[in-house]
Order: sequence, then structure tokens, then C-alpha cells
Amino acid sequence: MTSRTGSTISTKTCTSTKTCDCNSNRSLDIRTPKNVHLSAFYKRSFAYYTVKVRMPVLLTNIIDTLVRNKKEIVRTYGEEAQEELKQIIGEMSQYKYELQTNKPIKPLIEDKLFGTSPPDVRIYNEHIQNLSLIEGHTTHFHTIWLLTECYMYRRIRQSFQTKHILKDFDYFQSHKQQSYMSAIPLIEKMSEFITLVLTQRAEKATFIQLIKMNLWGNKCDLSLSLGKVGDDNTLFDVEALDPYILCDHSEKIWEAVTSRASNEYIDIVFDNAGYEVFTDLCLADYMLTHKMARTIRFYVKAMPWFISDVMKHDVFWMLDQMKLNPKESMRKLGHRWTDYIDKKKWVIYVYDFWTLPFDFSYMAKVDPDLYRKLAQAKAVFFKGDLNYRKLFGELNWEPSTSVDEGLRNFNPTALCIIRTVKADIICGVPKNVALELDAKDEKWSEKGEYGVIQCSTKVVPID
Repeated sequence: MTSRTGSTISTKTCTSTKTCDCNSNRSLDIRTPKNVHLSAFYKRSFAYYTVKVRMPVLLTNIIDTLVRNKKEIVRTYGEEAQEELKQIIGEMSQYKYELQTNKPIKPLIEDKLFGTSPPDVRIYNEHIQNLSLIEGHTTHFHTIWLLTECYMYRRIRQSFQTKHILKDFDYFQSHKQQSYMSAIPLIEKMSEFITLVLTQRAEKATFIQLIKMNLWGNKCDLSLSLGKVGDDNTLFDVEALDPYILCDHSEKIWEAVTSRASNEYIDIVFDNAGYEVFTDLCLADYMLTHKMARTIRFYVKAMPWFISDVMKHDVFWMLDQMKLNPKESMRKLGHRWTDYIDKKKWVIYVYDFWTLPFDFSYMAKVDPDLYRKLAQAKAVFFKGDLNYRKLFGELNWEPSTSVDEGLRNFNPTALCIIRTVKADIICGVPKNVALELDAKDEKWSEKGEYGVIQCSTKVVPID
């Protein structure tokens, strides 16, 4: 396919890692074989369960929420919003039918309503077209799971984006805000801890404790729970959770962020709003306060994504809430962090690449400017399960595959990878450990109970 820069990008998927029998409309009743792409083609996979069950439920939940909140939406946006809501609900119901009946994935609409189509429309459509040439028919169950799932969220976005009144409506905002509100006791506890350690000298043990708190904050993923907000007060007890860390490169991350390499930037690619992004900002403050970097750069999504993924307005909403909190440590942090943003010690960036259906091995060709930007940083933190899937190419690796091999030369700088395991893809774990977990529970990799803290210091520059 052709990128925004005019480069040609290979989208071959049905070769040594092909996802399906391209002449078949039926899925196989087996687990995902090793070294192939994750796909709903394999019935005993989390991808199949997601496409078959979770994705239709999510669409139903959005439709129900829009119907339930119709009066409030119309009151906020005006009477014209009522007709748009009707259209959106109809379009989403139609898409749900296409998904459940395994219809070919349709191109996104080349919308001329606002003068030009969003740039990602052409990229999605070229990717879908190229895959259809390889696969014979690119359907929801018979292509790479990453495309199927990303396409769903992009298709939902399309239903709003092609309207006049509701084009910028964040249909997941209430879920993200509820997630924050439900976690306030835990967030307040965390605020007291970070306020204390910011006054102390930098210590490796404290930094590693923060990394582990940050890891378990990634449990708070609304896409896994389909929007249901949980209450987990065990996330602060990191010692009790240590046995659930399958690969721990915490000390290697400490070495990466305290190295003598340029102290200009450390980057964090956000995952979830609520408690998790609060822990991200605590970690960022610790690194900034102790001069591991002069500037922390954050990367957020350009559109509502996987229910709880952070957008720019989610960060500012949380800071405003913190400044109103009765607890002094919360109010001070809210003002402190707002000041960091005002003075550009913290900078928030929005890039379309994060919501494209590509793994990160495509970045150097699809968005070389972003790759070079990440390469400026001493280290980049990638948070969460979707980033992990994209880092490791949506491939069902042998778990003992090294992190460096699994990254397939996506190495702009030192990568710090923090993720609770919510999909059947993992690298850097001893084979015997994975086999023992499989013997205890075949679905252990789907539940978010285990985590990895991984680091790669390999660097692959681009021209």
C-alpha cells in the first residue's frame, strides 16, 4: 500500500504466517498455531471469542447507552442531534449484522462533508483492499484480529464523524469518567505515596515499586470488561502480586532511564484512562523530578478507542477533578501537573498512527516522522495489551522467543514495555513457565491476572 509519504508498504499476511485457508468460509476448531497471526479463524482463541461475543456485546452496549441517554444528548447538542442519533443507531445496527454474519470488511466512507476525508480513511481502505487481494476475501473472522478489532472502533467513529452535530461526541467518555471516580480511594492513596517519594532522593527500589504499581494499574481496562468498572484494592500491594510477573526487567528499565544518554526526553505511550493514567503521571513526575529527563512526552489517541484509551481531553478532565478533591495531596498534584503542561515540561501529542490497524513494524514507513520522534527519547514506555500486540506483530510467538526477536526491528530507542496479559501473545517468558500456566488454565493469558515488565535496548535507526 502507499503511505502518506508515498512509500510502498508490503501487507503480505498469508505467507509463512497466514491466518486462514483463503478458500474457506469456515473457522477451524483448534487453538491458534504458533508463529501465525492471531485471528478469529481459530475457534479456540481469544480472538474468536472477541469477534464472536465481545464485539457484538460492545456494539449493543453503545446502542443501548445512546438510546438511554438520548434526552440528555439532545438537551446538550440540540434537537438536530435527535435525527443524527437515529442515523447512528441504524448504522451501528447494520455494522453489527455485518460482523455477526462474517461479511467482507467494507471500505470506510470517503466523506466529503467537511471538504476532505480524514487521512486515515485512505490508509484503512488501501490496507483492506491489499489484504483482500491476498486473502481472497477479507472478512471479520478470517483476517488478522488486529484489523478486525481496530476496524470496529474506526467504523463506530465513522458513524459519528460523518455527522454535523455529533461528529466530535466521545461515546466512551462517561465510562472513562466513571472509571476514575470509582478508583478515587486508590488514587488518593497513590497520591500520598507519590507526594512522599518525590521529596526523597531517587532510589532504584522506589522506582521499581512505582513501575510495578504502574503495571498493575493496567488491569483497569474497560475494553476487557466491556465497560464495566471494577473495584480492585489489591493493585497497591505489589509484593503480593510479584509471583504474577512472568518477566521482570525492572532493573534494566532503571538503567535505561538513569543512563548518561541524552536527558532531553522520556516518552510514554498511554493506554487506559482512570487509575492507570494516574499511575503513568506519577511515574512521569518521579522521572522529571529526579532529572532523568527534562521533558516527558505523552502520546494519546486521536479518537475514542477501545473504550478506555486516553484522549487529550481525558487528561485535562482528570486534572480538573484532582484540583477539586478534598485531599490536599490530590489538589497539589493537580496544580503541579497542570503547571508542568503549561510550562511544557510535559507535552501531549496526538498522532493518527496509534489508531491505524498496523503493528509497529510498519511505523518506519507509514509514519517515519513519528519513528524519528520516538528515537529522540532516551526511553519510550509502551503501556498495555493493545500496544503489546502491535509491538510484537499480532503473532502467536513461542513464549520463549526473546523480546528483541519479537520486536522485529521496531527499535527506535530503548523500549520499556509494561503490560498485564489479556491476549494470547507473549514473548520473553521461559517455555516451562508458559507450559505450567497452560496446564493449570488454558485461558490464563486472557484474564489480565499476569503481567510482564520488559525492556529492549537495541536501537535500529532509519534514514
